[in-house]
Amino acid sequence: MAYSRELHEKAEAEIKRRKLNAENEAEQRKKELTEKYPDFQLIDNALSNTGIEIISLLAGCKNDVGIEELKKKNTELKNERANLLKALGFPEDYLDIKYTCKKCNDMGYIEDYDEERKVSYGSKYCECYLDALKRYAANELTRSTPLELSYFEDFSLDFYPKALIDGESPYNEMASVFNSCKKYAENFDMDSTSLYFYGRTGLGKTHLSLAIANEAIKKGYNVIYGSVINFLNKMEKEKFGRAESAVDTEELLIDADLLILDDLGAEFSTAYTVSALYNVINSRVARGVPTIISSNLSLEELKSRYPESIASRIIGTFATVKFIGKDIRQLMNEQ
Repeated sequence: MAYSRELHEKAEAEIKRRKLNAENEAEQRKKELTEKYPDFQLIDNALSNTGIEIISLLAGCKNDVGIEELKKKNTELKNERANLLKALGFPEDYLDIKYTCKKCNDMGYIEDYDEERKVSYGSKYCECYLDALKRYAANELTRSTPLELSYFEDFSLDFYPKALIDGESPYNEMASVFNSCKKYAENFDMDSTSLYFYGRTGLGKTHLSLAIANEAIKKGYNVIYGSVINFLNKMEKEKFGRAESAVDTEELLIDADLLILDDLGAEFSTAYTVSALYNVINSRVARGVPTIISSNLSLEELKSRYPESIASRIIGTFATVKFIGKDIRQLMNEQ
């Protein structure tokens, strides 16, 4: 995927911040330790001197015996420092720089090496850099949506009547839905089941889906949320060149760790929208990654509204969650 220069700059700035913070924290630990235990300063000074001497001898390409002796002395000093740390109750790596990414040491790139052919192709972006890039691209995509993250703490069951309606108690049913969603969020990972929320308008589908999103984001997952109609409009404009975009919406929707598609069924159906919607849903099902879809359409209405290719993907692979009760927003307005 091609990302804009602006997104690359944001990702680069984040990686640099990580590296600088890790180095500053290591320097602070070293400073505090050497001030309290002067022996560490002596060992560090000796290590620095042997390192400089080794570099000097290597630059001259001579005195192999001297280099080996210095390397041996360097190893002994490191062991001495590790033993001193251990004796004082510190882990052996206490003074090491704790980079966020162990693969690239927060450089943002690694060697592109073909292990089978034993050939290096230079450098390539590290996964940590690409993850940051995808996150900023996702933020760019969702920034224009009117949706805001919600919280489980803000969800009230008081608006659902306890009396039976058509043989069901909305309060009891929604209490079960609420607890299931909360447990789903607590245990969320990339193997989580996809969910299809359905029921009339104003029953809390969007609220609970975004409460799950909030918890997934806290865990560090890349979450994209928005209405189906907005995403499809954006994809169509990008597809037919009617709008410039810093991101490829379709790829981002397919690649997101968690995708939340709100208000399925409100979009205007065309050959393109049906095809694009199928591609996103089918691609995510094939990848085995979780998707949450909310809709006013019952399962029967879903079958009538969409081709079997889409309806069967949702009904066959998503866990269905039925929302019942009265329009919460209407009740809140009345109060």
